[in-house]
Amino acid sequence: MNSMPEKNPDFWAQVWLALSNPLWQGAIMAAVVSLLRVLYDAKETSKRRVLFESLICGALSLVASSIIEWMAWPSSLSVAAGGTIGFLGVAAIRELVTRFLGRKVDSI
Repeated sequence: MNSMPEKNPDFWAQVWLALSNPLWQGAIMAAVVSLLRVLYDAKETSKRRVLFESLICGALSLVASSIIEWMAWPSSLSVAAGGTIGFLGVAAIRELVTRFLGRKVDSI
């Protein structure tokens, strides 16, 4: 019979180890900062949209972490990138990336 994960001390050690990774810390930072930003602005009334904004910012932070790794920058930058992504939000990040890609296409 399988024991439940919460009764296995190795499970919690593995969770702690995973959360100690800057990659996940950045994603968590992005989600928390975006959640706080949306709640502070008090413009969004849909709890579902607030949740999705936070999750998308967390996912974008994971993308940024892989770019940070590819550029051989310190992995601790993932937390700063996550905070920045969470503060800017999905719409601002989309606009920045679209503008950046538009310039790249125009220069070809």
